[in-house]
Amino acid sequence: MAGLLWPKSSETQAAGNLRTTVWCISHAFPHLLQTGPDTLELEESVCVDVAALQRRVAQMYAQPEARIPDNYLDHLSKAELLPGWYDDWVIFEQERLRQMRLSALERMARQHLAAGEADNAVIAALSAASIEPLRESAHFLLVKAHLAAGNRAAAVRAFTMFASRLESELGVLPSNQLSGLVSEFRPRVGLVSGGM
Repeated sequence: MAGLLWPKSSETQAAGNLRTTVWCISHAFPHLLQTGPDTLELEESVCVDVAALQRRVAQMYAQPEARIPDNYLDHLSKAELLPGWYDDWVIFEQERLRQMRLSALERMARQHLAAGEADNAVIAALSAASIEPLRESAHFLLVKAHLAAGNRAAAVRAFTMFASRLESELGVLPSNQLSGLVSEFRPRVGLVSGGM
């Protein structure tokens, strides 16, 4: 651990830095750390936002029929693990957490759609799409939610923006399933524009 925190220091110097830091933290916050000869942990009473999010998502999957509480939206939309860290183990865990968040947000959007709460579905789908702008399942839910709310123009705009980005960044088109949601509302090629 000392090497991760002080990568440019020698092993001896990094270990000394860690001991000093742990001592300072333990005296400033007596109930924060639990230390042992070869261990350093947070006390069980310490709440870590990512751990709390993982528990919430685990509860959600343990009860597939249970509705996701709306107050989860903020946690799901913003939780990140060690932003700015690029060690291999961190990148893997960041991606795992990101996928958990996306799955939960999409599930929340589907639940809102099923309950006839289109505006809430839009918010959940937008949150998922903002985390992963090229994730078609999030955009599919966003377009469906706009249509369920009666906002055809918003649905077409969301589809068009996604299709444009998908083509410019990956050179592919949206699936027929997604395109089919808005096909009857999109302008027809060859229509004359202008006055009547």
